[in-house]
Amino acid sequence: MKEINEEPDNSKPVSRRQKSSFRKRIWLWAGGIVAAIFVLFVVLVILVNTNPYLGAEGADWLRGIIGDKAVAGLEMLVFQVQDDLQKLKYSLGMGNPAGDYGAFPTSTAIPTLALKTNTPYHPPGTMTPTMTGTLEPTPTATVPWQPATVPPLSMAKNEGVWIPYIQNALGQTVAYKTFVQPDPTRPYTLVTIVAIDLTQTRLHYVLGAIDPTLPGEPPHSGKMNLADRAANILLAEFNGGFQARHGQFGAMANGSQALPPRDGLGTVAIYQNGDVRLGEWGTDLFLSADMTAFRQNGPLVIRKGQINSQIYNNSPQDWGYTVIDVSPTVRSGIGLSQDNQTLYYFCGPSLTMEALAKSMQAAGAYNAIQLDINNYWVLFVKITPSGSKLTAEPLLPRLMVDGVDRYLTQSPRDFFYITGLNNK
Repeated sequence: MKEINEEPDNSKPVSRRQKSSFRKRIWLWAGGIVAAIFVLFVVLVILVNTNPYLGAEGADWLRGIIGDKAVAGLEMLVFQVQDDLQKLKYSLGMGNPAGDYGAFPTSTAIPTLALKTNTPYHPPGTMTPTMTGTLEPTPTATVPWQPATVPPLSMAKNEGVWIPYIQNALGQTVAYKTFVQPDPTRPYTLVTIVAIDLTQTRLHYVLGAIDPTLPGEPPHSGKMNLADRAANILLAEFNGGFQARHGQFGAMANGSQALPPRDGLGTVAIYQNGDVRLGEWGTDLFLSADMTAFRQNGPLVIRKGQINSQIYNNSPQDWGYTVIDVSPTVRSGIGLSQDNQTLYYFCGPSLTMEALAKSMQAAGAYNAIQLDINNYWVLFVKITPSGSKLTAEPLLPRLMVDGVDRYLTQSPRDFFYITGLNNK
């Protein structure tokens, strides 16, 4: 008798029970993914607000898994939640910008820079009456340096008033600080401005041990000149720009080029004689034998005193994945006066590009660029001697809380620092 091998019939219709079970599994998977994203989002919000370092490291770790664009989307959601919470806080009358970030006193009036004189002023070189009625030449007087006047952008008390901030080894004030509030819809967008006298100081730039660099290139030291790391020589330090992965912006320090410069980008350059220039590469600035360092970080925000309309183009490569009025975050920037003698540093929370640009323009920056963004990466510290050690005092002590002494040792990211001219 002939044996017949029967194969299972796979063409039979799937039962309703099987279909229902399949749909349930799909919904469970989808629900799990949504739940995981929500938990991840909550964790990011908590980390950004309670531990900026872990928040920054976590974001970098995620970039290697889900990519820059996806992480940027999560960050924008985090920034929006932070901004909404801030708006709620201030709508309830619970906020104080100066108190929230600790840059300026809140209980006492900020001192003005008016010069106190007990005798009539006579310009140097003129004849001054004496007690006997004779005339004698007026001795030449040294007028203390102070930055240009900053017009207020809001009704905030003491806005635009410069107060002494950093002194050199001779006790001369070489840096002042003030603030502006550039965004009428966000009273908490206090932008702190530091103005530094480049005729009495010198700017330096250091490549980070890890970034910026090209893939496969040997690491850099990530350390400042050892001779500069001393009391009354080192005066201040502040953050550099974006990572190489976020734009491949040009960078060079001590003649060692980490990334080649790109035409059309805003660039701060340092020369052998200590001069500092800031302009557009390929138009205002070109590589030269006496240029020792440069750093690019997107297009100019301020060009010849005017706000660059490019800040409204929402380019992630230019401004760090920003969207107008959607992702205000902690931002920083650097600017230079028209005579190249005053260096400005800007930083503040909940800043859109427009708010940052308005602050730069109000301060008197003739050319300016954005530097790094986000809570942990934005850092400015004043250096003061503390016994045999150096102490880093953050400009915004209630915002800049993690790794404030990171530039005193080996930094994985690039940074700038300021020394007194009398020592260099």
